[in-house]
Amino acid sequence: MRQWTMYLLLLSASVSADPAQWNNNLTLDQVIINVLEKNPTLNAAGFESKAAAARIRAERMSPALKTSLELENFAGSGVMGGTDNIESTLRLSRVIELGDKAELRGKVAHQQALLLRNEQDARRLDLLAEATRRYIHVVTDQQRLIIAKESLAIAEKIQQVARRRVAAGKSAEAELRRVTITVARKKLEVDHAIHELASSRLKLSIMWAEVKPAFNEATAELFKTGPVTSFEELSRRLEHNPDLLRYATEQRLSYSRQQLIESDGQPDIEISGGLRHFNTTDDTGLVMSLNFPLGSKSRAAPRKQEVELMRLKEPFLYEERKLELYATLFEVYQESQHARDALSSLRETIIPQAAKALKDYEKGYAAGRYSFLELTEAQNTLIESRLEAVMRAADYHRYQIEIDRLTGAGLVNSMSADQISGVKQ
Repeated sequence: MRQWTMYLLLLSASVSADPAQWNNNLTLDQVIINVLEKNPTLNAAGFESKAAAARIRAERMSPALKTSLELENFAGSGVMGGTDNIESTLRLSRVIELGDKAELRGKVAHQQALLLRNEQDARRLDLLAEATRRYIHVVTDQQRLIIAKESLAIAEKIQQVARRRVAAGKSAEAELRRVTITVARKKLEVDHAIHELASSRLKLSIMWAEVKPAFNEATAELFKTGPVTSFEELSRRLEHNPDLLRYATEQRLSYSRQQLIESDGQPDIEISGGLRHFNTTDDTGLVMSLNFPLGSKSRAAPRKQEVELMRLKEPFLYEERKLELYATLFEVYQESQHARDALSSLRETIIPQAAKALKDYEKGYAAGRYSFLELTEAQNTLIESRLEAVMRAADYHRYQIEIDRLTGAGLVNSMSADQISGVKQ
């Protein structure tokens, strides 16, 4: 699979050479490694693969030898009463398969194992994408907490100014009460941000079966967006999508099943031989038999037609899914570009102007030129713009994750060898 676009370079901070530091400052690299090493779903996938390998070995085996003991002419009536005239036959038999049935069964099981591998790759890709989304959520909540604390600091600063104005008789006592209410609300927002961050941290660490997060901070450069990849280039990468790879594998599986059904048209031969003992004369003799089923070819014809028709539908399903993925990719790409443009406008124009406006209103409020409502509006404009920038940055990265998932990009392949040393894939 293709490399995961630029996440490990853009979103994750530089990786420390000391793994012990990863427990304090969590990077995206370490998130991926933790998921690959410790996620229960991925660990279970290893046993599924081993079971599939055992199934291939079992299907390639030829039919087992059979032994049987046959007793005749005993416990009847007259001269056949008792066991004096008993005839006992010990047989050894085997079915000789024609048409390479064992080899073809093995091919079918092999294609089924490849299909399982496609599903596991898709599952791993989904898990890594979900882990990255949760990592971004943690980084976003950290930023929201920072902004909430800064908003509280601004409100407390305004409260101090309001106290001085009330003490100097320039403002009414009611204005100080309104400022005090604002400070109390800002404290509640800080508390809420703390609880939100605690929840998102736990949801992230659960991805590697850790119920008590061991990291202190998720370090990432949230506002980096990186170079733009054209939609035409992304659409060409759709062939790496796990769903489309699965359709290709299913086509090969259908062909292998068709070959197996065709081989069923060649009848198998059952040969048996053994030793017969005549109790009356105490003599022995050899016995042998051959069994040929009739009508094998005609009985296999309907099944052959069924499998062939099912195989012919696969290309149409492939094309239908590819068109659906193309439309989805186009929509997500457009949203990604919008989030990128919005983030650029917020950081380059709106937030700087809002910050300058707030400073002007703070000076004006202290001098009595502006009312508390005007100052509050300027404060809210800056805080809301900063929060919007955080959300647009998070949206951009979430859209990039979805683009990479649609195009089959692999997080693992984008990591350097030293970053994933010791990780068994």
